[in-house]
Amino acid sequence: MHPLDIISNSPNLYILRKESNKTNFGGFLFLIYLIIIITIFVYYIIDYTKNDKYIIQSFNHYNIKTKEEKEERNKNDFYNPTINFTLSTSVYFDGYFFNLLQIYDNKKEKFIEKGSKFSTKINDFDIIIIYECNNLNCSDYLELLEHLRDDEFDIPSYYLYIAYDGFTLDHQNENKPIIKTEDNNKMLFRRFELLNLNKTTNITYNWKNILYTEKKGYFQKDSNDSCGYIDSYNSYYYDIPLRIRLNETEDKKYLLLSEFTFNNDNTQYIEYFRKRVSELDLLANFLSLMVNIFTGVKFVFSFYSTNFDNFKIIEKILNRQAKKNYKINNNIDIEDSLNKKFFSINDDLNEVNIQKDIEKTENNNDSDFHEFEDDDCSDDKSSTDSKRIKKLHFFDFFLNNIYCCLKNKKSQKIIHKCNQIVEKYASIDILIKNQILIENFLKDYKWNDPDLNNVENNKLFKKLKAYL
Repeated sequence: MHPLDIISNSPNLYILRKESNKTNFGGFLFLIYLIIIITIFVYYIIDYTKNDKYIIQSFNHYNIKTKEEKEERNKNDFYNPTINFTLSTSVYFDGYFFNLLQIYDNKKEKFIEKGSKFSTKINDFDIIIIYECNNLNCSDYLELLEHLRDDEFDIPSYYLYIAYDGFTLDHQNENKPIIKTEDNNKMLFRRFELLNLNKTTNITYNWKNILYTEKKGYFQKDSNDSCGYIDSYNSYYYDIPLRIRLNETEDKKYLLLSEFTFNNDNTQYIEYFRKRVSELDLLANFLSLMVNIFTGVKFVFSFYSTNFDNFKIIEKILNRQAKKNYKINNNIDIEDSLNKKFFSINDDLNEVNIQKDIEKTENNNDSDFHEFEDDDCSDDKSSTDSKRIKKLHFFDFFLNNIYCCLKNKKSQKIIHKCNQIVEKYASIDILIKNQILIENFLKDYKWNDPDLNNVENNKLFKKLKAYL
């Protein structure tokens, strides 16, 4: 299973006894980052509470389907819905409307009562408006037209009223986006057609389907719904009303005044998708933005931290070296003064007491020296010309990224030289080379004390063994 582990990170080097070098500038940037993040979070909350909760997408589909696929869609209620219709006709004459015309369902071969509701699939809608003649030659209809002309009607006409199921698209409705109602008086789509009594008119309405899919969350099934409306229509007419016979067994004649059908092209439709923006989506978007901003802040800070860390390493080495030299020189002065003191004492003093004082002084000096060595200062004790490195401004470390343009500035030279030192002695190739050389040296070295050849004699290892 080990080769499958791609999660574990490579080990990092510690710097100045810490996992990372903390800086004031880094703390300042992080504080600014927190303020920005809190501001964005508050904005997200306000925006979420006040604005729409659903994301809407719409598509106009234009598909090419085979004959078999079209027939299959005609059997689907989403593409060939069942709609409730209400039809009514009237002729305006002498200030009154007269119901002289009849409505006939040509598909089901039955009359439809005016103003009554009936249901049919869109593709099965085939309605005709007829006039029942009193005689075989329909002379009474001609007399009616003449009378209408005498009533100063330029064009004898009648009205057709069509009402069908309506709907409201409420994309942000929490329950469902397509709102329908059983109370047709409150939600109906209506059309009024003014038609010529002198001609036979054929009207084909173009039906537009709307399919709606709501994407649910996890472990929930998507919901689907549909609706439709009359998008446009095409019409043509005959110059005179056509005489027809509805039933070959009866001797009645009818005049075909109008015919109404629907063209339902189920290869062209509108489809909507909606998905609710949940609180988890809000949190995910916020966390994603927070990570991106944090990455940007780290990227900007890297132009500062790389140069500052290298500078800080060299500064700590040099400043500790200067401090160590001061301690060594100070110890030498103390030792000289003690010697003068001891040799100026009365010769009658006991030699043993003098020896004890000298040993005590030497022990104190040794403890100071060991205390300093514990501070990780292992440089040459005889060095007396070490200098403290001066403090630099934070913008100097940013400017060092364009060192080629600022070579003459002293501060930039210091930072550049610190980078060179760390780059040389902390590079992996130098560390490996030195490790190999030390190992070869140890192989050839004869240990004076064999116990030193055991790592368990190290102070830290001894402390570790105390817990085992």
